[in-house]
Amino acid sequence: MSIFNPWGALCKARQSLKEQNDQINELYQDLVKEQQRRNTDRSEYELRGRLLKSEIERLNDLLKEGHFRNPKTGRLGVKGERF
Repeated sequence: MSIFNPWGALCKARQSLKEQNDQINELYQDLVKEQQRRNTDRSEYELRGRLLKSEIERLNDLLKEGHFRNPKTGRLGVKGERF
């Protein structure tokens, strides 16, 4: 503090404190936005993963029930059977 102008020094200190608080608030808001974005991305990836797993299971079930063509005779038959 200045001996000759203590009120001016106090005013400058308060202004400096306000500017620092504003910077901290901006950084905090940026952090919150980034966390929300990451949470959204993670939930989207988890949803896509679950959808892909269910699609793979569906396709595997179709393969189990599927019919295949005998390359020699051209006839269709169930997988695992002789035709």
